[in-house]
Amino acid sequence: MGSSRLICSFIAASSIDVPLRGSAVQSSTYTGRSAALAIDGSCSPQWEQSCAHTFQVDNPWWRLQLDGVHRVSVIEVTNRNLAMERLDGVEIHIGNSLGNNGNDNPRCAIIHDVPGSLTQTVHCWGMEGMYVNFYKPFSSTYLALCEVKVYGELAPPPPSISTPGVGMNVTLVGKRLCWSDALFYCRDYHWDLLILRGPVEQKIVDDLVARAPFPLTSHLWVGLRRSIRGSSWFWMSGDPMDFTQWDEASLESSPCGGISSSEHSTWRQRFCGEHLNFICFTGPTEGAKKVRFYSTTRVKPTCKN
Repeated sequence: MGSSRLICSFIAASSIDVPLRGSAVQSSTYTGRSAALAIDGSCSPQWEQSCAHTFQVDNPWWRLQLDGVHRVSVIEVTNRNLAMERLDGVEIHIGNSLGNNGNDNPRCAIIHDVPGSLTQTVHCWGMEGMYVNFYKPFSSTYLALCEVKVYGELAPPPPSISTPGVGMNVTLVGKRLCWSDALFYCRDYHWDLLILRGPVEQKIVDDLVARAPFPLTSHLWVGLRRSIRGSSWFWMSGDPMDFTQWDEASLESSPCGGISSSEHSTWRQRFCGEHLNFICFTGPTEGAKKVRFYSTTRVKPTCKN
């Protein structure tokens, strides 16, 4: 261990050092070794001096909450100088969801023990999120982090336009995503992808789309989903589907649904991988229970159907 090199470096001034403007928590706390010690500015590898440390638990984790959503470019992590192998296999996840304590967000990298180096640099290439997690799945072990430095820049919010709906707020988002990513975006920042429960809500949305101050794709994702093994459609929010406006000429064999941005009150099946604008809503309806949805986009930032 005596030959290990400690490198606590600084990134060029063009990047923004964000960890000191965040707050940290962890799955458990070994006596006096709070999560905040990993962002105190000290790169000492002496675990008893300035390292966050959990108890030995199943699937330990440590999470940094940044001050707002950032595009993360680089993460530097300093290991302790004893039992260095415990950091081997730790995953770094970045995103905006607190599902599974934030550990279900997209994965940036997996750390591997590098002999002779206590500080490692990981590139995340602009992944967006306000939570940065260090997570050791499928293990009963300790997790120790002596210093974590996150570099990046504030992510500008996508353009959007909102309007009050019937007991909810409706937001048309200028960002273009595949259906599953649009679903997660709405669940992270709003409540869910839009539901349409009747002609009044359809008219509100048609008027909102007509007022959009930014260019739109031909169709807009909403929370329409078809059963994979059947022909029945449902709302991802869990609300009953008592109202439909399907275009009978829609021949797409796809389980994802959207609405036309040019033909009012027209719903169509669309290929789930299309990158379209989408509509979110805020304000859950009484008694509705969201449909759980799993996607590989929560493991790596690529769209799958």
